[in-house]
Amino acid sequence: MMELSRLQVFLAVMDSRNFARAADVIGISQPAISKNIKKLEDHFDVKLFERGRHGAEPTKYAEAIERRAKLLLTESRLIKGEVEALRDTHKGQLVIGSAPPFMPKILPESLHLFRRRWPDVHINIDQGISTTLFPALEQGEFDFIVSLPPARLLHDELSSIELVYRHEQRLVVRPEHPLCRNNNIDLEHLAKYPWVVTRGLGDWQKISSNFLMAGLAPPKIATETTSDALTKALVKQNDYICALNNDIFALEEKSGTLMRLSHPCLFEPRQAYITYRRRSPLSAPARNMIEIIKKSAKYFTEEGTEHIQSSSLQ
Repeated sequence: MMELSRLQVFLAVMDSRNFARAADVIGISQPAISKNIKKLEDHFDVKLFERGRHGAEPTKYAEAIERRAKLLLTESRLIKGEVEALRDTHKGQLVIGSAPPFMPKILPESLHLFRRRWPDVHINIDQGISTTLFPALEQGEFDFIVSLPPARLLHDELSSIELVYRHEQRLVVRPEHPLCRNNNIDLEHLAKYPWVVTRGLGDWQKISSNFLMAGLAPPKIATETTSDALTKALVKQNDYICALNNDIFALEEKSGTLMRLSHPCLFEPRQAYITYRRRSPLSAPARNMIEIIKKSAKYFTEEGTEHIQSSSLQ
């Protein structure tokens, strides 16, 4: 029988491409690493790594095993979590991936409501963009993600729950920006200034298409980043233009350090979803958190017209 601990050793070597570094990461001796890899090679009757001066180079067999090994270890974690949840519904752990628009309001409110009822559940939340969140979800790194998925990233392995929340972007500048003095902004005005854009998303291609269709060269990109904090800091310091979700710059707009521009329609609202792996049953903490996030999204979308209740949760 193949032990899960050997898969952990295997993945450590895959990540580090070096037996000695893998030993340091896991906290066992290098001979123990070699022994575990040899037992895996005997189990599969293939060679997994070519060892040389530059480390351990994975073979095609190792690359084929890697994804399944990650899924097996994740399923083991989920099974343990599910058993713990059945033993004590007030304990367990939860790992969530989230896109930036949900960080300012929806997730803080959801966490507040969740922890009022289940304070002993350990929760990890990682922020990312769809192009990184979805592959990580497929590899079993998250129980679920809250995001705005491009259609190409959805397939039969994943299931999605639609949220009553639509992602809407606005063009944002500092109050001293020359365009703030203009009441009739068109694409030609917007093309004159450099932009700060989100790296890794397809929004810029859509924006560029609008300028090209109007016979204009797209604006120059000053900086590409996945950090909203950096984007806002850059825009506050210079005459840049950026596109941000309403919730992400709400505090700065209220304090007057950032302003939205009235502009030609460049963006279409995008639907938000909770997405999880179809073949991995959700734990009780995950199901409860999903219900709370759904209610929180509806609450903020309807501007507080409905009080959020969690009494129906398990």
